[in-house]
Order: sequence, then C-alpha cells, then structure tokens
Amino acid sequence: MTATNHVLAGALLGAYLPLPVAIPAALASHFVMDFLPHFGSPAHERNNSRFYREIIAADTLISLTFGFCALLLNQWVLFICGAIAYSPDVALVRYYISRGGNLNIQATDRFTAWHLKIQHEYPWGLIVELPLIVVMLPLFITQLLNKL
Repeated sequence: MTATNHVLAGALLGAYLPLPVAIPAALASHFVMDFLPHFGSPAHERNNSRFYREIIAADTLISLTFGFCALLLNQWVLFICGAIAYSPDVALVRYYISRGGNLNIQATDRFTAWHLKIQHEYPWGLIVELPLIVVMLPLFITQLLNKL
C-alpha cells in the first residue's frame, strides 16, 4: 500500500477513535491495508521501472506533505497516528537506503519476511488505492480544518 494511504488511514483513526485505542488501531491498519491488493511491480522489475520509481517518489512527497500539514496546524494526534500507521515500512526504507536504492527488497529477519509475505502487490493495484485516497483525503482535510 502506498505511504499516502497508510498515513491517511492512521490519521483518520486518530481523528475518530479515542487516543489510547487509536495508536494500536493505526498500527494494525498498516497490515490490514498491506493484505489488500495494492499497487506494486514484480520485485525483479522494480529497479528498472521508471514509472514505479516516480510513483514511489510522488507518494513519499505527498505523505510527507500531509504529515507536515498536520504538524503545521498543531494536529499532533493526526500526525502521530499517521506516522505509526506508516512505521512498519520504515524497515523497508532502511533496507532501500542501505542497499544503494535497490527496490528488490529481501527479508533480513522474520518480521520483514512476514511483512513481505502478506503483500499483495500488482501493477493494477492503483485501481484499489486511488478510490481509498479519494475517500480518505476529504475526510483528512475536514479533520485538519475542523480542529482550527
């Protein structure tokens, strides 16, 4: 699942659930969303796919922008829950950076092996991800502006 969808889902859980419950719910949402079919390229094609790299770069910028907006508007719960929802992918980002930008991520521990195993990534997965963004983005913006 894209970082954008993870961040939006976590932030919305933080908006709609009481804080003690929102944090583990945001973390659990990551794995539920990763289990759904979502965008991705076959591992052996990722390093050579300009489209895949551009999607990942845009997704990273968008999700960071949402986090920055939450911080700028003093919406700490939205920021924290969004970050927690994304946090399991930090290990994958670390792998990517330590391997010189290699997008063909290999499991180096049991958690990463399980995390990669539950992924259901397909090039057509954008048709699952885009409606999620279309639904969650207005709710996120409403929550940001409601608290002003």
